[in-house]
Formats: sequence, C-alpha cells, structure tokens
Amino acid sequence: MKNNRSKVSPLRIDAVAVPGTGGLIGMTICPGKDEYAGLGIPAGPWKRDLYLDLQVICDWKAQALVTLIEEFEFELLSVPELPEKTRAFGIRWFHLPIVEVWVPDRVFEEEWVVVGEELRQILREDGRIVLHCRGGLGRTGTIAARLLVEFGMDPREAIRRVRAARMGAIQTREQEDYVLRCRS
Repeated sequence: MKNNRSKVSPLRIDAVAVPGTGGLIGMTICPGKDEYAGLGIPAGPWKRDLYLDLQVICDWKAQALVTLIEEFEFELLSVPELPEKTRAFGIRWFHLPIVEVWVPDRVFEEEWVVVGEELRQILREDGRIVLHCRGGLGRTGTIAARLLVEFGMDPREAIRRVRAARMGAIQTREQEDYVLRCRS
C-alpha cells in the first residue's frame, strides 16, 4: 500500500491505570483511518491499515474496543468494516457515538448504563479496553477520564492523568466541564 502509515508507524496506544485494579484504559486514533479517501482524495497523511492497527490492539491484549465516532465518520475515515474486523480478532466492540469536539448526549448516557457497566467489569477484572475517536484526543480523553472518576478518582486528577498519558486529550472546555460533573 502506498504511503501506509501503519507499517512505518505502528498504532500508538497511550494508557492510564485504573485505580484499585490492574485494569488499563488505552487511548488511540481511529484504527485503519484513511482520512482523505472518504473525500475522494488518495493517500492522505493518515493512510493506515485496519488489519495492522487491530493486530496492535490485539497484541496489547485489549478485551474491548470502544468506538466513539459518529456513523458518517466510518465512511469518511474509510473504516466501514471496523466492527466486523474487530470482532474477527476476538475483541468485543462497542459503538457509543459522540459528536466531534462535544460531550455525550442523552442517547449516549442511556447506552452507557449497560455498556459502561460491561467496561467497568472488564477493568475490575484487571482487563484492558481501548477507546478511540477520530484523533484519539477529545472524545477519547473525555470518556477515559469519566471511567477513572467512576472508579473513585477525583475529576481534576482524572483529567490530569489522562492528559499526562495522552498530550492534548480532553480538547474543549465543555469536555473538561463534563468530566468535572462526573461522579463515582
């Protein structure tokens, strides 16, 4: 593949430890994203290989991959097969879309009642999950911090730890305020 970033730059997973457990929350960019192909522009700066990126996630021993991109972004990023390919690796896949540079809405919160508990159970059992959005910063960092708060961490400390692990995470004031309102 021409200009394949996955071969020269393997997927980077930045992680934060979950308090009181051996669990890890990984944060990364959208696996396999080819940011410009969905716009009809070939070989953009993010021409990644989905298989190679999912292999990195599998090798990292993730039990679950949480996709925070919206439905239209699957085509935009050229990853419409992400759900099926993730499951083919034996990794549980969850889709909890959040509008880019925004915070979870009512629909997310309703889904979180069930999905959040499944993710917390994986983490309580010293497991690993990976969160991703488009660039792995705003939406991803927000939900990583939320999970830390749900495990008893102070919201400000959760923001600090997520940002220490992944520079630039939690991009907007709204995202920061959202985490500050979270409770365990």
